[in-house]
Amino acid sequence: MVDWSLIRGSTTVRLLVTETIIFANAPFYWLNNGSRSLFKGSAFIAVYLLARLWQRQASAIVPEPYLDEVFHIPQAQAYCDQQFSVWDPKLTTPPGLYAFAVIFGNILPGGCTASNLRLFNVFALLATMSFALECRTLITERWKHPSTAIQNWKNGLISSNSLHTVVNVALFPPLFFFSGLFYTDILSTCIVVWMYKLFLQGQPGVSGLKIYFVGALALTMRQTNIFWVAIFIGGLEAVRTIKANARLLPVPSPIYAKPLNLEGITSVFKQFSRGQIHDIPLKDAGVHDFILCAISIAVAVINWPILILTSLAPYIALLLSFGAFVFWNGGVVLGDKANHIATIHLPQLLYLLPFTTFFAFPIITPSFLTFALSLPNSLATKSIWKILLAAIYTLGALITILGIIKFNTIIHPFTLADNRHYVFYVFRYSILKHPLMRYVLAPIYLVCGLGAYLTLCSSSIPMPKVQGAAGKKKQEAKSTTTQMSDSGDEGPTTSWLIVFLITTALSLITAPLVEPRYFIIPFVIWRLNIPPSSNSVPAINQGGLIGTLQIVVGNIGLHSMWVETAWYLLIDAVTCYIFLYKGFEWKQEPGNVQRFMW
Repeated sequence: MVDWSLIRGSTTVRLLVTETIIFANAPFYWLNNGSRSLFKGSAFIAVYLLARLWQRQASAIVPEPYLDEVFHIPQAQAYCDQQFSVWDPKLTTPPGLYAFAVIFGNILPGGCTASNLRLFNVFALLATMSFALECRTLITERWKHPSTAIQNWKNGLISSNSLHTVVNVALFPPLFFFSGLFYTDILSTCIVVWMYKLFLQGQPGVSGLKIYFVGALALTMRQTNIFWVAIFIGGLEAVRTIKANARLLPVPSPIYAKPLNLEGITSVFKQFSRGQIHDIPLKDAGVHDFILCAISIAVAVINWPILILTSLAPYIALLLSFGAFVFWNGGVVLGDKANHIATIHLPQLLYLLPFTTFFAFPIITPSFLTFALSLPNSLATKSIWKILLAAIYTLGALITILGIIKFNTIIHPFTLADNRHYVFYVFRYSILKHPLMRYVLAPIYLVCGLGAYLTLCSSSIPMPKVQGAAGKKKQEAKSTTTQMSDSGDEGPTTSWLIVFLITTALSLITAPLVEPRYFIIPFVIWRLNIPPSSNSVPAINQGGLIGTLQIVVGNIGLHSMWVETAWYLLIDAVTCYIFLYKGFEWKQEPGNVQRFMW
């Protein structure tokens, strides 16, 4: 074996020189290809430099494998030495990460050192960012220009909102943190987002083999990815197939216009059977719309089984392949099966809500405050029956949450056994602080869920019109600004949210252990589907305190993405600094520095 430590200095210099040459010339290339390419290149360079700085510091101060790296790095190094029969029985996930890392490590001087393996995740983060940018572009283009979305994407049209969104996704603290360590999360997220991109850019039934290949690749990173590559993408594919083959009735009419009798119900189901499913934007949807959406999709699938099964062939193949693996393996996880027994753990969905609100509060706050400010006026215009129905829905949701807390709260031994993870302190000072504390959190879960939902509904930030000469000038300035940005017209629909919630539930509720890393993919998918804020907004003709507050909220919304960037940078700086410089020792392991992490 070559002692690479003897030439580590020269290896570092060579890497730095190579990076300097590449990134010093990159801006000139992007400049020659237009200002859009220059901004895109600058964004990627900025994220790379931040991630590289973090990875370099982590490797300099913590050169030896830390925590789960103790399993991952030796396994990858065994593969580098072509010892493919070696397998650590403590590893629970498939070897996909190690195969990629081996190829990457063998390209670099020094081979598969801990530092080089960690460096792989820096580039995996950039790949995730690249696929996320294409997803975001396709999503927003389909909202604004459904007929030309694919062509606009092929022409390289990228909005400032889409680029800024994916920069924030890359800086998302639980994701960014692991770009400096050798964990599976970055590459796992990358492949899932790649799969999502293939769906968004494709047409029903196209590229089935490629979809299967990428989906299978995702399964080699983490087993729970089966829900994202088969259930989530497959569910969206089924809806798209139904819509693409919908046959219009001679005189289609709105569902709500049908009489509530046998003839009216028959007419509605006839529409559903022809593919005219009830799928409306979330901003226009009520609880009943989700019920109608689910029923309409079920009726369409029952009436077109061959068509749907044909379009879902690659996803069904993925499910069958995964089922065969589980049968062969005798379970989902590869090793350490005693500590990773699948169970029903519904509170995972509740924990996701404050997690999302904490990290996305700059994005959620404007939508939530807008809702709160408009609530009094909205209640004043609604009938007593609608208000009563909303109260019943709210009470029902709260009772459901309390029931989940009462009968299904699970505290995994690992959660309380390791004080190096932030989750340890979250549990210690919240639900474990007092027996009643977990129930006190129920309304907080509900409010956090409402905020996350409203953010998906909000395609614009309401701002009141300003009258007078000064107001006209301000409106003209805003109009000019609007032309430079994009604004979603509709946003996600009821079918998208149903599929997303089902997938999120399936991917989380089987895990008894609570870890922020499990929430990364649901958060990223949710974040990519938030409608862009718009300066071109409806007028709110209210004066006084409410009008003033609406102006304030509107201004907050216009700058929310920059606040999100600053928020993420702050969290990244604090958590990385604590990891590097605020270590501690356990009494039972003197001399070994323990470090805080997600």
